Amino acid sequence: MTTIGNLFRKLLRLPRYYYLRIKRLRGDPEYLAKGFAFGIFLGVLPLAPVQTFILVPLTILLRVSTLSAFIAGVLVSNPLTFIPQYYLTWQVGNIVLPGWAEWAQIQEALRVIGEQGVLDGLIALSRLGIKTIAVIETGGAIIGLPVAVISYFPARKFFRAMRERRLKKCRLNKEQCQ
Repeated sequence: MTTIGNLFRKLLRLPRYYYLRIKRLRGDPEYLAKGFAFGIFLGVLPLAPVQTFILVPLTILLRVSTLSAFIAGVLVSNPLTFIPQYYLTWQVGNIVLPGWAEWAQIQEALRVIGEQGVLDGLIALSRLGIKTIAVIETGGAIIGLPVAVISYFPARKFFRAMRERRLKKCRLNKEQCQ
């Protein structure tokens, strides 16, 4: 099979992979759902090169699931979503802070992040200037907050269902239930 075909197959398998990763998480459903919602929020914020460095200490500080936050963040913010995500956050931020940032500046930073890696991406983002960063972060917060709040409820329902399923299976097998 061609390289493009292999890549396409891998892309089609990714949703199932992340579904299984989320399904296998263990813990209190509220704790996991809060982590998931927080990961969605941080994933929507355009923090591409430093997202994980920010996510870990904040999840510990807020006492939410680091692992579910990480998985949710990766689902929302990944190489497939960078450009539309930054564009949307720029558009929304530009409504609130009009004229502070040009799309061409952000495109150049995205190109560097995509081609050269984390360190060069940080340098490129630092060159954007405080006004441009304020625009995209404002847009990200405006989009991310309601999306995170809304995502909490189906995530909590999902994690509760997974816990019930595990407990039922445990009782049927007469195992030591956790």
